[in-house]
Amino acid sequence: MTVTIASRAEELFLSQKEMQILRQRILFLILNLYQQGYRDFYTNGAWGVPLWSAELLCILKKSYPELSLHLVLPHEHQADQWLMPMKKRYQKIKLFADTIQYISVSGDRHSFQKADRFMIDQSDLLLFYGKQGFLNYSPQYCSTGIEIYAKSNYTPIRYI
Repeated sequence: MTVTIASRAEELFLSQKEMQILRQRILFLILNLYQQGYRDFYTNGAWGVPLWSAELLCILKKSYPELSLHLVLPHEHQADQWLMPMKKRYQKIKLFADTIQYISVSGDRHSFQKADRFMIDQSDLLLFYGKQGFLNYSPQYCSTGIEIYAKSNYTPIRYI
């Protein structure tokens, strides 16, 4: 069974303590999903929850070799403008990924949406962090494109 891990990017504005709690929550959820039979995890490697999840999966693969990390990258230059420490972390997950799929060479404005749709098409579940997440609930929340697409595909969504 397969999972896509995505986020809305609100995690970039969390405190260090909240980020640590969020990472622990992601680890717990990945292990819980593993116990339920999920083995393949997809992410686009974007900074925040997708990258952190990929890093955790790289570590977990040492103890759980059945886990697979599939990177579906919007384009080849996704991390070109990132700061060097972030870029190194991104390069490291690429080394440990089981598969890497580039959606676009040039990075057209729809490449992120295409990557999201590709991942959902492969997945049985969307694990998503956004304003409905456990650290950040807002009643004015509007669904993102990946959530709308997952719902239209009848892919269940579990909020982090």
